[in-house]
Amino acid sequence: MKYTLDFNYLTGILFTWLFIAGLVISCDSNDDDPDVVRSTPAPEFDQFDMLSNYVDNLIVPAYSDLQIQADLMKTAVSTFEAQPNLVNLELMQSNLESLRVTWQYANFYQFGPAETNNLRAIINTYPTNADKIDMNIESGSYSLGSPDNISAGGLPAFDYLINGLGDTPQQIVEAFTTDPSASARITYLVDNAALVENTISDVLNAWTPAGGDYRGTFLSPLNAGTGIGSSIDLLVNAMILHFEQFMSEGKIGIPAGVLSGGVPRPTATEAFYGGYSLGLAITNIEAFKNLFNGGTGTGLDDLLISAQAIVLYDEIETELEEAISDASKLTDPLSQNIEDDNDRVVQVYNSLQEALVLIKVEMASTLEIVITE
Repeated sequence: MKYTLDFNYLTGILFTWLFIAGLVISCDSNDDDPDVVRSTPAPEFDQFDMLSNYVDNLIVPAYSDLQIQADLMKTAVSTFEAQPNLVNLELMQSNLESLRVTWQYANFYQFGPAETNNLRAIINTYPTNADKIDMNIESGSYSLGSPDNISAGGLPAFDYLINGLGDTPQQIVEAFTTDPSASARITYLVDNAALVENTISDVLNAWTPAGGDYRGTFLSPLNAGTGIGSSIDLLVNAMILHFEQFMSEGKIGIPAGVLSGGVPRPTATEAFYGGYSLGLAITNIEAFKNLFNGGTGTGLDDLLISAQAIVLYDEIETELEEAISDASKLTDPLSQNIEDDNDRVVQVYNSLQEALVLIKVEMASTLEIVITE
């Protein structure tokens, strides 16, 4: 009798546990319920595919397009040097705007060759130092691209020289024709065009096998994973640094006075003399969103999804769209918006900051990337 009772007791326990296990399996297999938390690991993510997509479809093409535009700008400057007139001034102005727009797709990658060649500082340190430029032209002695001339060269220097030397196009042309410093000023234009073209060329060439093959380094299995110094780490840290310091703060926050005690600095906008700073900012936010999504290929969005962070992915997309929407409600020149209705400009900054928290804190944590910048 004792044996029979123990057997029934054990049999009951066995069936109870089988019943509970059946419920657990049933719940875990409910793929149609979005509230179910799945602990089953996703298939291993193909990091090489993602990084190859970034290199071959985003990074190198961005530098290639930038090189093309820099060459066009250099040609436009040479044309103006030969015939400094209104038509050729307009050609330079148009080419400069195209070059600055193209830069918005290439300015995220300040690592590797870009870091070695100090690309960002040489190409786009703003606001430009107009007094320094004038002193250089007057003295005829300068070394563009050197540390003491970082704020006197690049795209912002072009902006001052071909958009800011007069209230009318004719006055600007006269600064290159009848002004006592006309010849020296043209020489400065030519030198600056060479600086921009050569720096971009050096960076682009370094990604090729003939120039050092940084592409091979970037895609090497030795640089796989998400640890410090890995290719994903370099890419994400560069993206976040740009987003925070050069997009959110540089393009919007600093001119709006957010970082200067609420005192606006409208002349600190990216293209103050050209008057299309807002357009550049919107383009840069859109380019960042495209970069996050890997363009039409595998990107960080897919990496997040593979890590089962779909909600975070959706939140980042939403915040970036909101920032674009807020910025699109303004009109160029951005400097005028800052003077007339700065609260709306600050709202763009606030929207970008909300996206930044998700990217810098939540995304980096999810992907186990250490923020080193």
